[in-house]
Amino acid sequence: MEIFLYYAAGFLWAVFTGFVFSTVGAAGGILASFGFITILGIHSANSVKVMSQILVIVSPLIALPVYLKQSRTKEVKKVLFYIAFIIAAGAVGGALFGSWFSKNYIYGLKAFKYLFGYLTFFVVGVMAYKMFLAKKKPDSLKSGEPCPPLRASFKSIDFTCQNKNYSVSPALLFFGGFLIAVLASIFGVGGGFLIVPFLTDGIGIPVFLAAGISMLVVLISSITSVSNYLRMGIHVVVLILLVELAGIIVGSRLGPKISKHLNDKALKYSLMVLLAFIGVYYVFKP
Repeated sequence: MEIFLYYAAGFLWAVFTGFVFSTVGAAGGILASFGFITILGIHSANSVKVMSQILVIVSPLIALPVYLKQSRTKEVKKVLFYIAFIIAAGAVGGALFGSWFSKNYIYGLKAFKYLFGYLTFFVVGVMAYKMFLAKKKPDSLKSGEPCPPLRASFKSIDFTCQNKNYSVSPALLFFGGFLIAVLASIFGVGGGFLIVPFLTDGIGIPVFLAAGISMLVVLISSITSVSNYLRMGIHVVVLILLVELAGIIVGSRLGPKISKHLNDKALKYSLMVLLAFIGVYYVFKP
């Protein structure tokens, strides 16, 4: 009976995590790690990082095909893939370095939880900034209004959408992807909570376009990080991982259906409170 309750608790938490993945689109990796450490009692920090990022991979695998089938996405696919692969090129290097560094220098669970707690505070801060301080950016990309061909060089990527001109530095995209992937792979999270603000607030890319770019980059970066952790000999608990994957898939499927009946702001406020609790629990608990 105890074993059943153990796996049931893990499955239900994974369903909740999948729900957050598919609705809020942020902090899923943090919730996955909390589930492995606190609910399921995984004592290996490195194993937690790997298994959490494996769960992170599931979300873009489910959401990206749906996103790419949308009519307004077809008009910006070239821009999306071009920018995403430049960021991903930097993210691959960042994921390799971050996973190597974390495996060798942040392998103790106590130290990992302490630093992880501060990461949750940072994520809460990013979410608060987006909700309370950032100017609302109109998501004006509409179907039937194609973007002219992009113009790309080593100095800039220039494109026009909805009569607005955009100019992006490839070097900035590359190094931004590198730094975000370093942080994400160190803690075993996806990094979408940083990629989207980096693109929308830092560079000025439309929100809808940034969401697709983020999914593709998170997918490539997380696969790279997981592969490197496994190559370095980090083990996963297969049965637990399978149960969690099942829960993530169920939650990701239920999320869009349930979220129609929920208040979006209330959902984000609740998530921020939960993340703040996780941060306090990991940083200040003896």
